[in-house]
Formats: sequence, C-alpha cells, structure tokens
Amino acid sequence: MRRLRNQTTGLPVWWVEVLMLAVLYYSYTGTRSVADASAADAIRLGHDLLRFEAWLHIDIELSLNRWLQRVPVVAVLCCYYYGTLHFVVTPSLLVWTHRRNTANYSQIRWTLVVTTLISLCGFFLFPTAPPRLLPGEPFTDTMAHFAGWGWWTGTASAAPQGLEGITNQFAALPSLHCAWALWCGFLLLRYGRRRITRVLGVLYPAATVFVVMSTANHYLLDAVAGWIVLGFSAGVVALVFARRRAHRAPPTALTDPSSTDVTSASGATGVSGAIGVSGATGAPGATAVSGATVSASDATQSSAAAPPPGSLPVIAQHSDGARAH
Repeated sequence: MRRLRNQTTGLPVWWVEVLMLAVLYYSYTGTRSVADASAADAIRLGHDLLRFEAWLHIDIELSLNRWLQRVPVVAVLCCYYYGTLHFVVTPSLLVWTHRRNTANYSQIRWTLVVTTLISLCGFFLFPTAPPRLLPGEPFTDTMAHFAGWGWWTGTASAAPQGLEGITNQFAALPSLHCAWALWCGFLLLRYGRRRITRVLGVLYPAATVFVVMSTANHYLLDAVAGWIVLGFSAGVVALVFARRRAHRAPPTALTDPSSTDVTSASGATGVSGAIGVSGATGAPGATAVSGATVSASDATQSSAAAPPPGSLPVIAQHSDGARAH
C-alpha cells in the first residue's frame, strides 16, 4: 500500500490517478454501446420524463430552448460553455484542491469518482434520450444549429468533429454536467479565499443548469437526479473516511490519572471515604474522612508539627548547643 502513496505528502501517486481515469473512461464506453442497442427504450423514457414534468408543471425546457434560439449570441456562448467548461473546470478544480487543501484531497477526489460511477450505472440501467433527440417534440438542437460556429459536430452534441462515436447520446439521466458543476461550486465556496471565488461557486452550478436545459441536452429532472447522486456519494465517502480516521486514532486512556491516584490512596489508608486531589502536580486538595473534611494544607502543617520520635534528641542537642554557645 505504501507504493500507492507519496510518503512525503500522503497523496496517491500519479499513476493511480491515471488508472482511475482510464477505468472511468472505459466504463463510459461500455454504457455507450449498451445505450445504442436500446434507442427505443431511451426515447420512450425521455417522453415519460417530459410527461411527468408536465404533470408537475416544471417542464420549462421548451420555453428556455425557444428563448435561446431567438438570441444567437447567447446561444453560441452557451454552446461553447456546454462543450468546454465541463471538461476544463472540473479537472482544473481537482488540481487546485490538491494544491490548496491537501489534507482532504482524497475525500474530495473519491466523492467525484463515486458520483461518476453511480451516474454511469444510471446510464447503463436507464438510457434516456435528451429533449433534442425526442421525435415529435418541437425542441431545437442548439449545438447542431450553431455547429458552424465551433469545433463540435452537428450530430453528437459537444463531441468534436470526427469523434461522434465516443459519446453516449442517451446519457441524460442523471446529468453529470450538473453533478460535476455542483461539486465544483461547493469547492469554490468551501475553499475559496476571495469573495469573487465564492460568488463563482454559486453562479457556476446555476449557469450549468440553464445551459443544459436551454440547449435541449437535459431535463430539469436530470439535474435534480445529478444533485441527489452527488449528495449521496458525498455522504457515503464522508462516512467511510470518518470510520477510517476513528480506527487510526490512538486509543484514549480508560481511566483518569487522578482517579487512579484516588483509588490507590483510598485503598492504602483503608479509610471509608474519598480523597480528592486537585490536579496531577500535587496542588492542595481535600481529604474527606467519614463526612469530615480536612484541607491538605492543614494536614501538611500537622505533620510538620509532629516530627518523628527519632528526631527529638537531635533537636534538643541543637537547642542545648545553641544555649551553651
């Protein structure tokens, strides 16, 4: 296990991070192949989500999509936002957190990994067509409509030209865009030292929700599901790390040193009562014997006033010598 961590910082070595990224990538590829084989189910689930949102009166995707098409400048900016920031901000904040808050880096990283793995399971079990791919619905595929303004293709949303085959077109539920954005926002709020950083921590998740819905790439329920997955993952990871810290903590003493002294003192004197010692430095305390309390200072004076029998002749000799002199 020591080979998996830097012995100086305690952080995972670089090849562990690369291996984790490779596992996530090939897991995503596996979900894409399964989703392509169940396009009919994905489209049916997309229609069901849209009808359920209409029943809840939260189907705002079409209104946002139509408004965005009427403002081309904002539409192009949203396309760049959707095709860029999701893949730039998240890894950048992971590096930033590594440098800014090394102590909690592993927990932060594992929260992102577990969120992604659960989302990949959702893509595998519940392939869902986004609004732009629903036949018979009046949504406009914003990324395809403005494909001439950027590097993305007109057939696979944010995929670059020629790389359409690497994307899962039915990976809508839950929304990884929204889950990762909320993860980033929390980090900016929690570890940001400037006000502008914390403001961006609030704006970034909110802007991401607007972009994914207005470009017809996700439903509102996709965003909610992504947030729920992130919260669940953060709770599970926090619980695991808390248990690990508890197991690594040094065992505490079962008894107080003062209580040990009290027990030994009461046992040695054989007096029914209690001996109270204030502090471990021998500070004056109180001795309680059968309901009577005698201060330690008085006990000290009494013992000094009654010296041992063998010392009396010496004192007398010294006294006689002093008188003779």
